[in-house]
Amino acid sequence: MENMKPIDTFKRVEDKYRLTPRQAAEFLTKIREHVVPDVYFRYSIHSIYYDTEQCDLAVAAMEHPEYKCKLRMRGYNIVKDSDPVFLETKKKYGNIVYKKRFALPCRNGVDYMEYGIPHQDTSNTAKEIDYMMKKDNLQAKVLISYDRECYAGIEESDVRITFDTNIRYRLDDLDDLNDHGTEKKLNDGWVMLEVKAMDRYPMWLVRILSEMNLQRTSFSKYTTIYRENFEALSVTGKLRYSAIQPEWQKETRLCSLPY
Repeated sequence: MENMKPIDTFKRVEDKYRLTPRQAAEFLTKIREHVVPDVYFRYSIHSIYYDTEQCDLAVAAMEHPEYKCKLRMRGYNIVKDSDPVFLETKKKYGNIVYKKRFALPCRNGVDYMEYGIPHQDTSNTAKEIDYMMKKDNLQAKVLISYDRECYAGIEESDVRITFDTNIRYRLDDLDDLNDHGTEKKLNDGWVMLEVKAMDRYPMWLVRILSEMNLQRTSFSKYTTIYRENFEALSVTGKLRYSAIQPEWQKETRLCSLPY
């Protein structure tokens, strides 16, 4: 990543599929002749999610609105104080996801997000996040980590396929993006498959998904954790959402970056 300029703003469609490890292995076997390991092939992702005191962003997302928004700080692999972290917004309108982010050294990112110590970035994205943090008094709620494996289409430059495994989370020590060994498992060992394509799936991918009878799902890691831990995450201790059901459902420019 040191030799590549990060993309700080983009939009895309992402389709998610919930697979067993056995299904994931079979799917990978079937697509191997059509894909190659991405330039960022294997890495771990660590994200701290921010919300209001009563988790209004999580509650709103569970009601499946046309528009929803998340704010997070994200780092990769083992994050040292001098390593870059990305402060980013993720907004979904209809089926399109819009992401904007800017980078800070980890120590500066934590100082700003956790303690309100100003940074020097004056980009529009930085100003927007600063406005969100102050307007709604957002605070760190959960650290979510997982391991990702990525593949890119050989003939279709816009096709990118990722597998997320070992999804885990922590509700405390939220000034540190690294694993502590105390994280809880999420998703009972399922593998989250994401397919990213600009306009349409190539026919080989349509055929494989059809052969395996794989159906798109909607899954939010953060809102799933909220449902399971609402007493710890919300000051009211009440789950302000009546339909308790799995949070299972798409992102359109693709980039070869560890997003």
